[in-house]
Amino acid sequence: MDDIICTLALKKIPGLSNSHIFILLTHFANPCDIFNTNKTEFLKIGLRNDIIEILMDSRIVRTSFMHAIDEVEEAAKNNIKIITFQSPEYPANLLFVKNKPPILYYKGNIKENLRFAVAVVGQRKPPDYSCGVTADITKKIGNAGFSVISGLAAGIDSVAHRTSVDNNINTIAFIGSGLLEPVYPSQNEELYQDIILKKGAVISELPLHEKLSPKNLVARDRLQSGSSLAVFAMSSPLSSGTLKTCNFAFKQKRPVFIPAYKPVLMDNYSNMGLKSLLNKKGVINFNVENIDLNDIIDEIRIVYNDLYEEKYEKAGYLLEQPGLFG
Repeated sequence: MDDIICTLALKKIPGLSNSHIFILLTHFANPCDIFNTNKTEFLKIGLRNDIIEILMDSRIVRTSFMHAIDEVEEAAKNNIKIITFQSPEYPANLLFVKNKPPILYYKGNIKENLRFAVAVVGQRKPPDYSCGVTADITKKIGNAGFSVISGLAAGIDSVAHRTSVDNNINTIAFIGSGLLEPVYPSQNEELYQDIILKKGAVISELPLHEKLSPKNLVARDRLQSGSSLAVFAMSSPLSSGTLKTCNFAFKQKRPVFIPAYKPVLMDNYSNMGLKSLLNKKGVINFNVENIDLNDIIDEIRIVYNDLYEEKYEKAGYLLEQPGLFG
């Protein structure tokens, strides 16, 4: 049976978390083998008895497979692709993140082995000067070869995506609902379609009909930062999803770039969240009047090397691979 259907069936089993699924997928090379395993084998890999009972309940497993097959068929009818963490399209940087999703759904195109990406995020009602700086940094970092990741929200996210689309820069939108739910906000329907037309992608970890919710938006934030080598936080009040994305970035050891606005602007309500981050480890100010792209890329290169050096050494070849840092 198809690996995607078997992995998706695991996701459909109630009570089975991402961590349980990765324990299973680490032990079993073929996810379909999980459904032909005895209790003794499950005990060997440290699963709790209650989880084992769920996995061995034929009614639960049968229902999960039915839901998985139905969703795969519905996705195909709507030009939605479903990939596992073992697929070449799975964002490479996300593989290093704890609690990464074993399954992703997307529309459009994901660059194979998407490593060179940065997130550009900010509040939904930003001041005009923040929008201008966002467009500027998006063009510069995008023209240097990076894909631009954001969340398709109003405000800064929209500026980052629209600037990317208009300048032929690859852009990826992570959303907090299933891909068959209405686009939110509704005014970004055209932007959503333009991202796909320009060979970018809209991605979700959620089932096709999962509704938008605050919980899902927060979970989405970890994917924006985790799929990136760095986060550019362009504006944020003290209570904002932008700060949540930054906090995920700190945990994932990704640098957070903050524009060095004039003090009078940093004291504005729209930037109080950014101001609260200034003394945190991992935060880097960049000059908005004269953006030094070389310094920014040097900082991002450090993250890239830290993430991939051990992997490359184990594979027996040097870090200088073809690509942005090669």
